[in-house]
Amino acid sequence: MRRAHLSRATFLHTADFHLSRPFGFLPPAIAEERRRDQRKTLARIADLAVERDVDYVLIAGDLFDRTRPDPSDIEAVTSAFIKLHENGKQVFVIPGNHDYYSASSIWSRLHVDGVHIFVGPEYTFETLEETGISIGGIAFNPKDSKRRAFENMEVAPDFFTILLTHASYEVFQGQIEEYHPFSAAELEHVPAVYVALGHYHRFNTIDSGKVKACYPGSPEGLGFDQAETGERYVVIGKVADDGQVEIEPVQINTRLVYSSEIDCTSFESVDTLHERLRNICKQNAIVNVRLTGTPGREILHAIDEIAERFKESCYYLSVDTSGLVSPIEQFSEDRTMLGMFRKYMIDQITKAEDPERQRLLRRALDLGLAAFEKE
Repeated sequence: MRRAHLSRATFLHTADFHLSRPFGFLPPAIAEERRRDQRKTLARIADLAVERDVDYVLIAGDLFDRTRPDPSDIEAVTSAFIKLHENGKQVFVIPGNHDYYSASSIWSRLHVDGVHIFVGPEYTFETLEETGISIGGIAFNPKDSKRRAFENMEVAPDFFTILLTHASYEVFQGQIEEYHPFSAAELEHVPAVYVALGHYHRFNTIDSGKVKACYPGSPEGLGFDQAETGERYVVIGKVADDGQVEIEPVQINTRLVYSSEIDCTSFESVDTLHERLRNICKQNAIVNVRLTGTPGREILHAIDEIAERFKESCYYLSVDTSGLVSPIEQFSEDRTMLGMFRKYMIDQITKAEDPERQRLLRRALDLGLAAFEKE
């Protein structure tokens, strides 16, 4: 089919679900709820693909967090794929660095009509006569992960090409990685109209002038670091008759993850801290707050009650106190018995790597100081 006769094609692009993620930074019950959130979001993405009547669904790696995922997640994926097939949507998937292909991996036994899984170490292509689109993909290869992302491909000359690859843009948000890396110059020479990327978890577009590429990011936040917090997206794309590609990010997350830092040094009362927390906590959100600075003793004594006090204000609140400095630490040169006690406890707090142990030691320091004051 010649390009002059192309009709417009549409697609939904997603990546980096990481289904079966352990979520070890959360309490077990909350972690299990996050896994249910992921499955809800997957179902909603299938609904969105049907609602927006896209032609193709592109999944650019790490649909699963490991090569042998939980049965409940396999069932959720199978159900979503069946729904897409029943509604005339073709699905194209590549394995990523977490769910890489092997003879014993999920990709060797997941078979659903209408789903094409690219499992080879070289680019292969599916040409789609009805739209004049050729979709190519390559499986992430853990044995050759430093290989450049766009090596060795031959595209169909009479089709517009869409590529799926799980790869690392060399200058993405200051990160430097060697998982099938590529540069802006290499992207510019890729013989494709769109590159559906996976690997980095925050939404980002790369427009070389000739080729449009995009990381949709993870559909649900997977941690408290910057790449995982805030709104999460999938991408709806359109390929026009002339090969120009337009993309639209669509917010898709079931639950938001936020992270914030509060310097408590200048707070005169615990009410000030509570007011800041009320401004941060949001209903149905998972929130991490890192407290820093040198607070007064009233605030130090109130910290243990924060999570309980605000449990109705958000779905889950995590309070990190490792950045706090007790006011008494400023006087560690005191050589009295009180000073030696302070110094010993501060040394123990400094050596403690676990935030919970640090919290308990700070509490012990406060109780000890209070006892000295009574004498």
